[in-house]
Amino acid sequence: MALPTATDLKTYLRIESTAEDTLLAALVARARAMLEQWIDTPLTAEAQTAIDRADALDGAVTSLVFPRRPMTTTSVVDSDGVTVVATDYWTDSRSGIIYGKDGVTFPYGPYTITASCGLSLRADYARLEPLLSEAILDLAADLYERRTPGAATETAAGTTVAWDASRETVARVMKTLRLLKLGVAV
Repeated sequence: MALPTATDLKTYLRIESTAEDTLLAALVARARAMLEQWIDTPLTAEAQTAIDRADALDGAVTSLVFPRRPMTTTSVVDSDGVTVVATDYWTDSRSGIIYGKDGVTFPYGPYTITASCGLSLRADYARLEPLLSEAILDLAADLYERRTPGAATETAAGTTVAWDASRETVARVMKTLRLLKLGVAV
């Protein structure tokens, strides 16, 4: 199964014409972005870079933190531009913590960490994907239903598009995310 597309939303809403294809694609993208914002991580793994402020701590720093998870580390580079050898650390992908192996510290911060992060890295992603897809369709359909009433098209002169989802739909989606034990950063 894959995450929903505009075609899936069109089927879900029982729309047969192509007149609103652009709007439907935008609504699916908006719903997906809303989910990613609420859980503070991408749904599909992507490369991201973050800075760990290891230099702000006194003493030997034995771990670094990447702010999004799940993640897999691609590279760790110190403030001098030197890449830390991958065999000198290990990564806890669920917590986003990069641990120095026995005797290894991170003394030359701040460190630039490049990692792949996103829910699709989870071992149980196949179980999560149908529920995430349902949440995206639910949000996108709600956004579609709440668009400006009475406008002939979404680009009609003088109309305003209402882009907020209903409280009921948001509550339903949040409940699903909590049931999945996905952090919600509202």
